[in-house]
Amino acid sequence: MVAKEGGNKPARGILYVLSRLAIVVVVVALVIVAFYAAMNTMNIRMVAKDALSLRAEAVLMHDEEKVDSSQLGSFFTEHFLVTDSVLTGAAYEEFQITNYYQRTDINPPIVWPWQTEVTVSADDVITEIAGHKISVTDENEEADQSGEKPPEWLNGKYELSMVKAGDAWVIDDMKLVEAAAPEPSETPPAEEAAGITGGAAAQPDGTESPEA
Repeated sequence: MVAKEGGNKPARGILYVLSRLAIVVVVVALVIVAFYAAMNTMNIRMVAKDALSLRAEAVLMHDEEKVDSSQLGSFFTEHFLVTDSVLTGAAYEEFQITNYYQRTDINPPIVWPWQTEVTVSADDVITEIAGHKISVTDENEEADQSGEKPPEWLNGKYELSMVKAGDAWVIDDMKLVEAAAPEPSETPPAEEAAGITGGAAAQPDGTESPEA
């Protein structure tokens, strides 16, 4: 006699549907996690870049009319604002900075939706700081411009410790990992203006002048 298997068909059908639903749920969950991870990573990159830019402006320009220092609280924790030696220092207070060039590269890791802390690698380089030192001898006299140049920025690779405060990421600590090598200064070639190329001067007719 042949055994009938008809009674197992409904159970197999239910198991098939449940297995397919489980696969769909897993795929949807992975897509959601990947989406929020990408959003977190992009958000951290933007926040860190804007934070370092605002930090440099607050230190170099130190002009409330040009830079709103109150915005620092949106990018840094209170702990950072009172412990950062650059923000609390006075290296540029006596200088009037007119221009500078900043290059900031942020390299965040993948940040999962459930993370509340992350360490971010950042290259912060500020060059071509143009300005002059101001010295005031009398309150009634105008400030004198000194020829002293502003100090160099501490360029290099940094480690940013970022924490999630509510829905926003902020920087809680910043450590220098590796100082950047000083960039070579451009110097004009010597004797180029004189038109001398080794010892023989060219004559107007194209011939070389004989050696004495």
